[in-house]
Amino acid sequence: MDGEDSVQGAFLDIAANLLAVILIVTLFSLVSFQHRTHSSVHPDARPISTPRFVEPQRDLFPPFSRFFFVVEDRLVRWDQDAVLAALQAAPRTFSGNTRQGRYEWLPEPLVTRDIDTYQMRFFLDAPAVLAQEPAFTAAMVERQIAELTRDYAAARIAPVFLVYPSGMETFVPLYEGLRNAGLRFRWFALRPDEPLFLGRHPAQFTDHAIYW
Repeated sequence: MDGEDSVQGAFLDIAANLLAVILIVTLFSLVSFQHRTHSSVHPDARPISTPRFVEPQRDLFPPFSRFFFVVEDRLVRWDQDAVLAALQAAPRTFSGNTRQGRYEWLPEPLVTRDIDTYQMRFFLDAPAVLAQEPAFTAAMVERQIAELTRDYAAARIAPVFLVYPSGMETFVPLYEGLRNAGLRFRWFALRPDEPLFLGRHPAQFTDHAIYW
C-alpha cells in the first residue's frame, strides 16, 4: 500500500506542476495578445503625419528665412545668392556691390568655438531697385501669398519683410492677406537709410530665449 500511495502522490505532484506550467503559459499568452491588440488600437500608437514637435510653437526649430524689401510700390526679393557669389569670388574683400545694393561683411572668428560668427549689413540701392522691378499692385497680393505658402510647405521657408516708410502703404494689403492666410511671417519697419542687418552668434544656438 505504501508503494501505491507513493506512486499516486508522485503522479499528483507531476499533474499539479504540469497544470501550473500550463496556467503560466496561458497567462503569458493572454497578456501578450492583449498587448499587441492594445498597441494597434491605442490612440498613442497610431502614426500621424504632422511634425514630430508639437505645441508650444517655441519648441519648433525655426524656419528658414527669405527676405523681401518693400520700398515705394515695389516688393523686392533680396538676392542673397548674388552676395554669396561676390564673397566667394573675392573672399578677402569684405565689401562690395550687387545689382540691388552694397554689402559689408564683418567676419568674427572665434577659435575656441565650433560656430563661426559674423555680421553683415546690406544697404538697399532704392533707385536701382525702382528701375529694375515692376510695381507691386493689390491685384498681385493673392498670387504672392500662394507662392509664399508653397515655399513654406515645400521647404519650410518663411518670409521676412523689411518695410521702408515709402513702402508702408504697399505693404498693408499684403500684411492683411498674410494674416488671413495664417502664414508665418515677420516684418520690420526700417528707416529710409537703414540697412538689413544679419548676424550669427553662439547664443543663437545655446540660448533658448531667442526664437524666430
